[in-house]
Amino acid sequence: MEAIKNKRILALVGIICLFIGTITPYFKVSLLGYSYSISLWKYWEGKVIVALIIANTMFIFKDYLQKYVPQVFNSSLGQKIENASPKLAIVPTILVVAFVVYLTAHLNVASKFLKHGLGFYALWIGVVGLVGHVIFYKKTVQTEQPMNNQQQPVNNETTQNVKYCPKCGNKVDQSATTCFMCGNNF
Repeated sequence: MEAIKNKRILALVGIICLFIGTITPYFKVSLLGYSYSISLWKYWEGKVIVALIIANTMFIFKDYLQKYVPQVFNSSLGQKIENASPKLAIVPTILVVAFVVYLTAHLNVASKFLKHGLGFYALWIGVVGLVGHVIFYKKTVQTEQPMNNQQQPVNNETTQNVKYCPKCGNKVDQSATTCFMCGNNF
């Protein structure tokens, strides 16, 4: 249980399952010996889910994207996500849940010729993974260790006017009363 609380395993499983659910058959139609598979990838519903997958990935794995692919945050949308509060990461998850419930309710056709495929079940596993991540994940904050005299930057004026938020670890101005990222009061 500690691995689930301290790592983003459920989020990764959820995002992968959502993508698999989009590209694999959502419905299988069998009629007179012929079968046909319908995946969401070709339709607008699949494109909406892929956009929500990208948004979830950008919010949940923001630190990895900033480290390995910083170009993602060069666009105006990327700048908004980079500067957004971590609490807003729940918004794409809620949208995914709402959209998958919408798909299930509106594309549910009762027929002996129409069966749900792997995509249907993978989407629901992805939803469960993302909701589980939102419920169980507790971010562990690693505070930066003070630098010794050899590693201190030359300009001491900028480091004296900075403090770190104990909740999220972001740099804030020394005179700030709340953290601009997480809203923590000092």
